[in-house]
Amino acid sequence: MGRVGYVVPVDAVSPREAVDLARMAEQAGFDGVVAADTFQPWLPSLGQAPHLWALLGALAEHTSGDFGAGMVAAGDRHHPAAIAQAAATLAALHPGRHWISLGNGEALHEHVTGGYWPEPPERIARLFEAVDLIKKLFAGSLAGRDVRHDGQRFSLESARLWTMPERPPAVLVATSGPVTARRAGRQADGLLAVAAQPAQAEQVLERFREGAREVGKDPDAMPAWLHLNVSWASTEADAAAAVVQRYPMAAMRFARGDLRSPHVVEQIARLVRPEDFLDRLPVSADPAVHLAEIKAYLELGYDRVFVHQVGVHQVAFLEAFGRDVLPHL
Repeated sequence: MGRVGYVVPVDAVSPREAVDLARMAEQAGFDGVVAADTFQPWLPSLGQAPHLWALLGALAEHTSGDFGAGMVAAGDRHHPAAIAQAAATLAALHPGRHWISLGNGEALHEHVTGGYWPEPPERIARLFEAVDLIKKLFAGSLAGRDVRHDGQRFSLESARLWTMPERPPAVLVATSGPVTARRAGRQADGLLAVAAQPAQAEQVLERFREGAREVGKDPDAMPAWLHLNVSWASTEADAAAAVVQRYPMAAMRFARGDLRSPHVVEQIARLVRPEDFLDRLPVSADPAVHLAEIKAYLELGYDRVFVHQVGVHQVAFLEAFGRDVLPHL
């Protein structure tokens, strides 16, 4: 029916544990992994925030499937040229395996350089200028020519990437918004829908396809993937407790992009209750519940679902899903 990948919980485990989990996920039957680009964890109690590109280099050496850089934001912390160089090097080391997804960013990870934090429309405009610049740099470098860019948000002197794979990494856009998804269909190579409920996810996918068709692209030939948060544990009580303690952000019914500190998120999270997660993400000890949720998104037309286990027991989760979920897909 479709593929199921694994979201490596980089903010909750050590870098070495992250590499080990990616390897175990592949052995359990998960198809591909993605790791998010974070500078801080969402909660102080999670405790980790490794450098993404260094982690992916190690992770790729211990797995054989594809691996993605998730929700990378271009801006003061990452110039698009630096993102392109990192991705091109990983793709040269591991041909056909690496891809990146760009997002519009969150202050928690991007404000650390001290620059002005823009409003959402400006962040979206910046995202798509970065998509264009990275793709232009990939194309020029493959053709053996220098590239210049003098945009509203980014500049690039005459330059090329001297280390390039034969085929550049796919550049996806990570979003939960239909308008951004439509633009992604026009300008990017694919879609990674993030934290979208089923009705919203259907609309996001349709807008992405519309955008692709508007510029003569075939949406069926483009990656259309979804990032799904789940809370699984061996008991219902533990699954419910884990989502409150470790992923309270899912219950916050406001944009989180302007929150700047894990300690602020922690304070807001004290107001969260288990009932606040109703219909926000699957919370259950029953693998059948999670199987049904994954199937629902695959039946919408997404061709891969990346599952993010927000709870503590990652190894037990991989074993349970490898035994009771993945074989039924």
